[in-house]
Amino acid sequence: MNTSISLETKIGQLLMFGFNGTKVTPFLRQCIREHNLGGVIHFSRNISGLQQLADLNCELQELTEESPSKTPLFIAADQEGGTIARLTKGVAIAPSAMALGATKSETITEKVCAVSALELRATGINMNLAPVLDINNNPDNPAIGVRSFGEDPRDVARLGAAAMRGYQKHVAAVAKHFPGHGDTALDSHYEMPVISHNRERLEQVELLPFREAIAAGVTGIMTSHVVFPAIEPKEGLPATLSHEVLAKLLRRELGFQGLIMTDCMEMKAITDTFGTVEAAIMAIQAGADLVIISHSEKLQEQAFQALVAAVKSGRISETRIDEAVARVIKAKERL
Repeated sequence: MNTSISLETKIGQLLMFGFNGTKVTPFLRQCIREHNLGGVIHFSRNISGLQQLADLNCELQELTEESPSKTPLFIAADQEGGTIARLTKGVAIAPSAMALGATKSETITEKVCAVSALELRATGINMNLAPVLDINNNPDNPAIGVRSFGEDPRDVARLGAAAMRGYQKHVAAVAKHFPGHGDTALDSHYEMPVISHNRERLEQVELLPFREAIAAGVTGIMTSHVVFPAIEPKEGLPATLSHEVLAKLLRRELGFQGLIMTDCMEMKAITDTFGTVEAAIMAIQAGADLVIISHSEKLQEQAFQALVAAVKSGRISETRIDEAVARVIKAKERL
């Protein structure tokens, strides 16, 4: 991408939006053409059939030809298998991570995930928001459960890396939810969980699978809207918005050079605390490269404008924006 492009064009690349319906909406069309949108996330609401999805994705990518930088889109979905699958008709839905975990087999896991990725790629989806690397070590967890490969960090690390290798034969894989969402009794879709273990325990359990995924070359890592007091001293500040978690722990200590993505900024852990628009600014400041806003056109537009204003006012440095854009482009080139 040309570095002499406008600030607005750069900011657009750092955003991934969802939309309603099975056709390109006027607002999404405008975001791609004028704002240079970086990515689109699909949910079940966007998919009525495989041909429709392929045509939709074709149209979305064609629109980038009219965008300021002509950079193709990330087109993402949560196709984890089991209970979390956006494509459900005409494809081989993978078993849940827990079922794959029960096999203890890296070979089976990699093969299954490669099939999933091949089918995604055939419809024009080029990024899978999987695998889940959370450890299923809290029986009261309402959000993870069968989405996890198991309760042993070593198994989750091993099988998570195998899943990632399978996916990345055909699409970008995004490991989630860093630094962990396994040991919570709350669901961040509805409220803000806290994991209050000390740093040593986090190293042995939560961080182990992410270290393995980084070593194996995962394209992206998605952050969790979970508070980790052992890493971030500011009370109530979730990983997604924490410079300590993203810039210091993930980038510097773990050495991750890939794409840092937020979980959706319209989950209640964010909307009920910092608000989607303010959180979008805070996430980029903290070190995220791609911010997901899945539902509201109003919030999507406001976040875009607020990020532009934050750079113009000096709240976010343009150097931070350029770093993030470079990572987005590098990940796209790998695809």
